[in-house]
Amino acid sequence: MTRLGKYALGLAFGAALGIGATAAPAQTTQSAVRDGSHDFDYWFGNWKEHSRRLLHPLTGSKDWVEMGGGSVVTRIWGGRANLVEFKGEGPNGPVELISLRTYNPATGQWSVNFATPGGGQLGVPAAGTFKNGRGDFYDQEPFNGRMILVRFSVWPMTPDRMQSEQAFSDDGGKTWEINWINQYTRIRP
Repeated sequence: MTRLGKYALGLAFGAALGIGATAAPAQTTQSAVRDGSHDFDYWFGNWKEHSRRLLHPLTGSKDWVEMGGGSVVTRIWGGRANLVEFKGEGPNGPVELISLRTYNPATGQWSVNFATPGGGQLGVPAAGTFKNGRGDFYDQEPFNGRMILVRFSVWPMTPDRMQSEQAFSDDGGKTWEINWINQYTRIRP
């Protein structure tokens, strides 16, 4: 793809997410970027997790499955990155995944990446920021033969409880269908 084509794709993706665009890429200065490097600090530690997952997203399905498990969130680089290791038990047996989250101080954005043992590599990274304690991260991924938008959101509910959700949009971000809900309770030592 040409450089102009990539820029046009970026503008279209930004417009789909409701992000304003200018005629040329803006230069970011270090002083203009909010320091969000500790936005995930509340997440460090051990968590008991209860998850609900929609079996057939974007089909009108209302069939959900539930699973339980636990997550360990480890601080890396003084908090500017972290690694989440989830192990659980679903209706079809064991479920494992990791999430690597890294902070870019130049942009003030976090990159959130997921991987499973079956895939053996990090997936498409989602990028985003925190506002009023809630983090929203977006990417574009193939799903059932077409490209969709994916949103991953996290927020604390109390110091010992938090929630995350995954949602899909197949209409450019006009509507979102939540398809994975995770509720976490801190395990105190």
